[in-house]
Amino acid sequence: MTVLFSSGQAPGSVQVDLRPLAWWVRLYTLDLLELLGPAPDQPTDPLDALAASAASNPERPTDPALARLIPDGVIGDDQAAMEFRRFTHESLLTRKRADAQLLLDLIDTGVSEVDRDIAQRLLAVLNDLRLMLGTRMQVADGDEFHGDDFSDLAVYVSYLRLAWLQEELLSALALTSADDRPKDA
Repeated sequence: MTVLFSSGQAPGSVQVDLRPLAWWVRLYTLDLLELLGPAPDQPTDPLDALAASAASNPERPTDPALARLIPDGVIGDDQAAMEFRRFTHESLLTRKRADAQLLLDLIDTGVSEVDRDIAQRLLAVLNDLRLMLGTRMQVADGDEFHGDDFSDLAVYVSYLRLAWLQEELLSALALTSADDRPKDA
């Protein structure tokens, strides 16, 4: 089996090689970027940008997958949820877009050694991809495949493969954490 994530040479780093799955990861990452939508034009002046963000009032997404990726920050209080969304919605989308673009860049680079922060961002985007697929298939964690056609099965296998990628990356991160611990003399 091909190793996609392993401990890097630098302390706390992870080596990433997504070439064996490049076409597949790219396909779903581009789908995620389309779901997140384009970045809005922001004023260059910081005060104007702050005023524009304070004046915005984003609606809760109607697409179930996007609503899962950008959930309400407050449950049971629509007014508080709207206020929370007003101040976090665009920054959350911006971060998710940047993480998805980072994944695409790593695919294009080939083998890369990334630090712990970049690895955490990769975990986040892999989770976003898994949530997007799972929501579209109406799958809850632990559910088995109940579809009735091959295309549903292919998406379900992709969902499981994304969970496996997350697990592999977490294992590589755990190894780097173990390598960073002081050795007993």
